[in-house]
Amino acid sequence: METGDLRALAHGTGPFTSVYYDASSLVDLRWRAMRDQLEAQSTNDETLATLTNAILTATPPPGLAGRALIAADNRIVLDRYLPVPPAGYTARLSPLPYLLPLVDLAEPMVPHVIVHLDHLGADLRGVDHSGRPVAVATVGGRLPPTGERLRAAELSDITEEAIRLVNWLHAPLLILAGPLKARRTLRNALPAGHNHIIVEVEATPRSGDTNLDHVVHHLASRRNHDEQRTVVDRFRDESSRLTGTAVHGLRAVSAALSAGAVDTLLLSDTVVGERALWVDPTGNQISATPHTGLIKQRADEVLPHAAVATQADIILVGNRLTLHEDTGALLRA
Repeated sequence: METGDLRALAHGTGPFTSVYYDASSLVDLRWRAMRDQLEAQSTNDETLATLTNAILTATPPPGLAGRALIAADNRIVLDRYLPVPPAGYTARLSPLPYLLPLVDLAEPMVPHVIVHLDHLGADLRGVDHSGRPVAVATVGGRLPPTGERLRAAELSDITEEAIRLVNWLHAPLLILAGPLKARRTLRNALPAGHNHIIVEVEATPRSGDTNLDHVVHHLASRRNHDEQRTVVDRFRDESSRLTGTAVHGLRAVSAALSAGAVDTLLLSDTVVGERALWVDPTGNQISATPHTGLIKQRADEVLPHAAVATQADIILVGNRLTLHEDTGALLRA
């Protein structure tokens, strides 16, 4: 994950209230549970009121969506919809912003266009690299059906709108979803030059299809997985060559982050949060062992915060790589 757009958070003052949740449905119930947790952590009333307003008055994007909110000084300092909802929810009050779920859920996506078809017309959605819908359109469906095929005029309108969105987003992926007959009709109507970017997906009628959202996310996140694989391969190569540009473990990685020497921070999973680090009040000096003047804090807050502050990228490697103490880093040349 590139962290450049998070740098303002690294220089803010805490405490921070970090919330991650599924924004697709049952938001009021989820917020009630999260609010109870935050009250138990002594979050102040002003921050709770700010979060309540932000959560309960928002209109989420269509389909599956997660949301990240971080508050400080009784105001929202980060508000971002995520292409993947978290499995549960997170509500944490802490000295530093809790950024690790953002790394996990906000993976960059291939800009793409979804055309959800039936014999009446189509819903179209253009999605940017962050997973945010930036254009939504509906074509057809306002006249009684004449059979099981799209009208020529509606087919022409759908084709024109799909091409417009693909060109506007520079999208390398065009997803045609719906019954086979409707998909093939549209595919044949699209210019031959677009065939290489088309993927067809079986989907239910346009009332909404949760399975379609999962399939689309899988297709659109392939680029991120390829980039992660490249970083993992490079880390293995550098480690085997003993060049000194790949380091493992909390002690080595903490020293490199303190020196601003990390190009990419690698974390194996959220188990790193069970470990402790010692940091100065600014979060700039980090130690894996206790020191006078340093404060004990959670590693899952300290490490991503330090990466953001020093403009290092962050990736979660999962089970693709075994890291000592769940932590590694590729250093700058």
